[in-house]
Amino acid sequence: MVPVGANIKTRDLSVPMNKMLEFIPLHGGGKRETTLAEQVYEHILKEIVFPGEVQSHVVEYGGKITESILAKALGISNGPVREAVFRLRQEGWIHTIGNKGSFLVDFSDPKIAREIYQFRLSFETGTFYALAARITDAQIETMREILSALEKARQQEDMSAFRKMDVHFHLQVAEFAGGPAYAQLLRSKLLQWYAMAYHVLMRSEGAEQYRHNLEGIGVSSHKELFDALAAHDSDRAARLIIQHLGHISRLIGINEHSDSA
Repeated sequence: MVPVGANIKTRDLSVPMNKMLEFIPLHGGGKRETTLAEQVYEHILKEIVFPGEVQSHVVEYGGKITESILAKALGISNGPVREAVFRLRQEGWIHTIGNKGSFLVDFSDPKIAREIYQFRLSFETGTFYALAARITDAQIETMREILSALEKARQQEDMSAFRKMDVHFHLQVAEFAGGPAYAQLLRSKLLQWYAMAYHVLMRSEGAEQYRHNLEGIGVSSHKELFDALAAHDSDRAARLIIQHLGHISRLIGINEHSDSA
């Protein structure tokens, strides 16, 4: 095990490897010891889901993954990179093409995007419905704090912070509804959806329109979701999360009812 405070060699990273867990929220993740392989895993996810936060990129969305090159770029041995890549492949982030090598998945493929959307739709409809029925006062306060952070990020036009708190909001609902295992089940598909939506919309619309679309539905919709949870209104919470997820699916052209979408 490598202590979170360990001094790990990296090349020109603006954020130390041992802080990666703080950028893609997994509750309690930054408070425990993590292996070097876990830190490499988180670093790769951060570059895919929250690009632009490191000065020296070692992976690209949809790009090729070569373990030896990645290890050299990070200044570490091949072993932890191999473990991280194996985990990413198991979770659907990486696919292999014949003799060409391994590549990060482009989740804008309509079939892949639709599968992720349908998973989120089924899973999160259930978690929001379940949590609304039994949410506690302490949990309401936690969700209120996350909502406040979302609003603060929006007001400061900090889209990176906004997206992180958006992830946090959905993971927290899952954890409150079913415990840490629920958050773990959702996490990969949630982050894959965020990566896909970001890259697709940024390519097609640019940063300003992306910000507008994200803000337009983001805070108001999260506020409505929060209100439904706080009111213990399971039916309304379920309806609202369906609407919430449907907004981005329409923006990127995903039609859940069509095989050709």
